[in-house]
Amino acid sequence: MRPWTISTGFTATIAGAVLLLGGSRLDYPGPFWPAILADHGVALALHLALATLSLAVAIYAVARATGLSDLGRRVDLAERSVRRGEADADLNDALNRDAEGDWE
Repeated sequence: MRPWTISTGFTATIAGAVLLLGGSRLDYPGPFWPAILADHGVALALHLALATLSLAVAIYAVARATGLSDLGRRVDLAERSVRRGEADADLNDALNRDAEGDWE
C-alpha cells in the first residue's frame, strides 16, 4: 500500500460526502452565485484547494505514522519467504499441495 493512494481515496470520499450532504444546504444563495464567484471566486477556489490539500496531507501523515506505508512491502516479503519454503514445514507442504491442485 502506498500512503498517497490511501490519502487520495479518503480525501475523495470525504469531499464527496461533504458535497452530497452540504450541497443541498447551499441552494439559498443560488441567485447570487454569479456575483459571489465574480467577487470571491479566486479566494474560494484557493481556500477549497488548500482545505483539500490539508486533508490529504493529514491522512498521508497518519498513514505514514501508523505504518501503513510499509504494510504492502512487508506482506509481499512475508509471502515470498513462505513461497520459498522458509516458513513452517506444514505450511510449506500445504502450499505445495495447493499448487498441485490437491485441496484435501
